[in-house]
Amino acid sequence: MINTKLNLLNNNKVPPSFTTNLQEKYDWIWLPSADVTQLLNMRNAEHVLSNMRNPSRITQEAHLEFLQKYNDLQRVDFILIHNSSGEYVGSMNISLTGYGFEIGKYIGNVNYLGRGISHPMSMSFIQYLKDNLSEITKICSVTRLNNYKNINLNFKLGFRIISLVEERYWLMELV
Repeated sequence: MINTKLNLLNNNKVPPSFTTNLQEKYDWIWLPSADVTQLLNMRNAEHVLSNMRNPSRITQEAHLEFLQKYNDLQRVDFILIHNSSGEYVGSMNISLTGYGFEIGKYIGNVNYLGRGISHPMSMSFIQYLKDNLSEITKICSVTRLNNYKNINLNFKLGFRIISLVEERYWLMELV
């Protein structure tokens, strides 16, 4: 996967832009080219941290260390940007974990919650994975038991619950 990722990254191939039902257009950028301050403000938002398996805030120093080894990691990360305002909205990633290729997603900017972005955002990202990363044959999600919005979104995307993991999370798989 790393060679494919580096090729996509070097050619700046990102998921397709999309327009929501509110006629708002959204674009993607690779995580390494994201503005660190905007990114961390979004990633460290309380509503995001409360649903993370690791609820610790990420420091700028830790993020920069992560970026130094990013090219060698079995993961792909993108930031979603509102086209007309340039504001960062959310993020999607997929990484190889003990469960397989695990997808992660969040809307970190509170101004964009409840605007119908999560489904088209997820569809754009999943289609990108299918079109560009043939190494990924199965996608899973590990979702907090009480994160009903994400569980329902995952169902709408075609995921099913496989098992309970880590005491407070569902392991879900895209079928």
